[in-house]
Amino acid sequence: MKPKRKVIMAKEVGFCFGVKRAINLTRQALAEREEVFILGDLVHNKRVTDELEGKGLRKVEEYDNEKTGTMVIRAHGLPKAKISEIRARGIEIVDATCPIVLRAQEAAQTLERDGYQVVIVGDKNHAEIKGILGALQQPALVVDTIEELHEAKADYILMRKIGVIFQTTHALELCNKIVNEMLMMCKEIRIINTICRPVQNRQDDAIEIAQRVPLMIVVGSRTSANTVELAAICRHYNPNTIQVQNAEELLPEQFVWADVIGIASGLSTPEDLVEAVKVKALTYDAETEPSLVTV
Repeated sequence: MKPKRKVIMAKEVGFCFGVKRAINLTRQALAEREEVFILGDLVHNKRVTDELEGKGLRKVEEYDNEKTGTMVIRAHGLPKAKISEIRARGIEIVDATCPIVLRAQEAAQTLERDGYQVVIVGDKNHAEIKGILGALQQPALVVDTIEELHEAKADYILMRKIGVIFQTTHALELCNKIVNEMLMMCKEIRIINTICRPVQNRQDDAIEIAQRVPLMIVVGSRTSANTVELAAICRHYNPNTIQVQNAEELLPEQFVWADVIGIASGLSTPEDLVEAVKVKALTYDAETEPSLVTV
């Protein structure tokens, strides 16, 4: 008889506070107003966006042609100049920007007012970073690797007095490495830690689990930066880490060999999708008696 397969679930899975808030605000807008649209996706999860679009949310690639209705600002935020321009057209705004992202924008503004060159550690193509850049009066430097930092120094873009913030979903370990390098390059550095605490908690929890299981599964969309980064962090500590978007993607050959499996999720992953992955991992093999370990 085969031993029981066990699953160790992360302490927190499913939506974070910011995602829940954004979804609830959008559902409320759809229930109360006739014409509701959004620039891009509210959050990075297809199941969620399909549900909202099924209720009438219209996704647009640009807002230039919109003259009426209500626009939802997605959880990642938008540059303030764009929001002001949209309001000036008479379009109502439902601002679903995550409060932690708003605090990152305010932190960047504080550093700029205090005379620092703003340096953001993050992905320059991420919507959140674009929103932060749009909140500033002067151009900011965005770096995501030590190599990019050295390039900025060589090109005389990096100043001697800098103020640093972080993309809210970035891994603290990566941010620390880049900041340590900055210490060798700049005369004065002020740091405001804008990393989301729930993100940090989930990363720490996932790392702890990944180090004590044969297989780690991270559940979430491949378009979700925090999910992809969570999987990469786990893979650093456990090469047997896979990312799946749902239970249907989880193939038997990927997990039947493991007697203990760890499961974590991204911030925008519905909890029932995580639960379905857990159930499949526990019950797929008829010769395996399900057992769940909670920590």
